[in-house]
Amino acid sequence: MNVEISKNELAGALSALGKLVSRTSPVEAYRSLRIESKNDQISFQTAGVNEAITFTLPAEGVEEFAVVVNFDEFRSIVRASRNKSLVLEYGQGKFGVEHCLMRTVTVEWPEERCEKEGSEVSDLPENFVGMLATAAPLVDRGNYRQILQGIHFCREGMVATNGKELLHIDTPLEVANLTIPFPHALLATKSREAGRVATWCDKEDRCFRFDFGNWRWTGKVLIGSFPNWRAIVPDAAQARHVVSLDADPAAQLAIFLRNIPADPPTNPVTLSMSRDRTALEATAGEMRTRIAATFPMGWEDFEVSVNRDILSRLLSEGHRRLVFSDARCPFLATGGLGTYVAMPLYKPQVQPVQPNPKEEKMNEMPNVVTAPIAQPVAPISNPDPVVTNPLDDLASAVDDFKARLRGMCDESVLLARKVKEVALAQKQKERDFVQAKRVLERIRMAI
Repeated sequence: MNVEISKNELAGALSALGKLVSRTSPVEAYRSLRIESKNDQISFQTAGVNEAITFTLPAEGVEEFAVVVNFDEFRSIVRASRNKSLVLEYGQGKFGVEHCLMRTVTVEWPEERCEKEGSEVSDLPENFVGMLATAAPLVDRGNYRQILQGIHFCREGMVATNGKELLHIDTPLEVANLTIPFPHALLATKSREAGRVATWCDKEDRCFRFDFGNWRWTGKVLIGSFPNWRAIVPDAAQARHVVSLDADPAAQLAIFLRNIPADPPTNPVTLSMSRDRTALEATAGEMRTRIAATFPMGWEDFEVSVNRDILSRLLSEGHRRLVFSDARCPFLATGGLGTYVAMPLYKPQVQPVQPNPKEEKMNEMPNVVTAPIAQPVAPISNPDPVVTNPLDDLASAVDDFKARLRGMCDESVLLARKVKEVALAQKQKERDFVQAKRVLERIRMAI
């Protein structure tokens, strides 16, 4: 039995299927690829602890079979092939690719979560995966709360937040509230087709299934209550300060933000209106720029500081209208996909020192000249020890800790780079091994 598949299509699918493969997992199934032919279709599936993704292609007239192979070995053979089409061979319990016999793995494959009767189903619009890609940068995958490591869905649309920023995309869904894990594998598919989502309860777990064209992604909903994001989004009707930018000025501001030096930990950028009311002034340290802007609502005597990274991200997503109600309240950014919400930086105002009226009266008293009086000489004693301010000690300790932490971050980046270099070297060795194996197979067949 032979199955012919396009190499480019299969190679693109493997890049998404590999997102769930854990090369360091002690479980063999999490390092493998399951290939199954059933109902005139051939499917390729990888699985993780709580999720699985499947890529399906039509294969008419092919007998049913199911094999499990090592994912990296299969991908190496696909990449090494120079043909536009790949031939998968199966017979007598043996499986091969491009006339190369592969080692099959005997494992207990994780049972895929199947949709049940009575499940809630909702249609998804076109380019829904692209919407997920827009919300993905705001997900805090390292948050200690598991519920904040995913993307939330409700009848008002999808919501993603990292505690400092929030993005709400208005895509109404006909399903109850659910929070899915970070869709790393689904984003790699880059599917632009419309799809559907289904949710159901399986024993104590709540499961989901997303279908987009040839792709199927199933998994378990994250446990927990997502924060009340509706209370965070300010009311645009109560906005008192609004500024709008055109496309070219917004690009100019984005370039300015990329060129300003870092000022940790907040990287503040101060926004204010020019005196002639025709430009937005952005100040970061000693750097300043003027951006052509329009102010539909009052901006007089209003100044606000925003984190540089937050401002860069909202501009990159196409938001060019900033709506502020106060310098201490969340602000809105619109114009791109969805509604972007973030907090400005708190900038305490220094209160002027009020003079003491008693001291002024003392200073107004006339100078009185008196005769000098001999004063007894006090014995010299050791001065009192200088008492340091605990806040100063704390500040210096925090600065030292930040310096050490910055050094640790630099070392971790260096180690990660070395790990990538080792991984690339290992992949090159595996590629050379596969090529040498193919050459030996061809020599053997020629003999």
